[in-house]
Amino acid sequence: MKKNLFNLLLFLILLLIYSCSAPKYFYDESSYQRQKELHNCRSGNVFCDIMTGVGSVVAGAVLDAEVQFYPSMQQFKKLNLVNPTNDTIYVNMLTDVFWDKQNYCDFMDIRIPPHLNCKVLVPVEANYNLYFSNTQQSDDDEMLEIFTSNVKRIALYPGLTTFSDTIQ
Repeated sequence: MKKNLFNLLLFLILLLIYSCSAPKYFYDESSYQRQKELHNCRSGNVFCDIMTGVGSVVAGAVLDAEVQFYPSMQQFKKLNLVNPTNDTIYVNMLTDVFWDKQNYCDFMDIRIPPHLNCKVLVPVEANYNLYFSNTQQSDDDEMLEIFTSNVKRIALYPGLTTFSDTIQ
């Protein structure tokens, strides 16, 4: 029994460490710091919602009444950027949403290695212009406009945004 409890505790600690780790594919320091701030803010919101829920259950039990609990609206979500190619994909994400009074919630210089993915925490209901390419030069970037509420996963590959002129 003690071994099972130890294994469960170890698993939960590893899960917590993995879930709290900042993205490893951010090479722009300000974008990396912004991503860590978003993670901290999201963790704080989740903790407050849990404590409010527990408090409403306890208050309902103590007062023998039905206490209504409405969780706060979701502010952030994870966007999964997938690289299905054999090359590294370079990504820049630009938006018009402010993170603080002076800075937009942009993410620059994300480098996704071949056949891997990168989870980016983004604000809900935000428009992003996602620029990506398999080269570091910005003159051959492809642009994809996304609305974060409508998408969870994007597979990025060269030629994604080009359309054929011929009908087959």
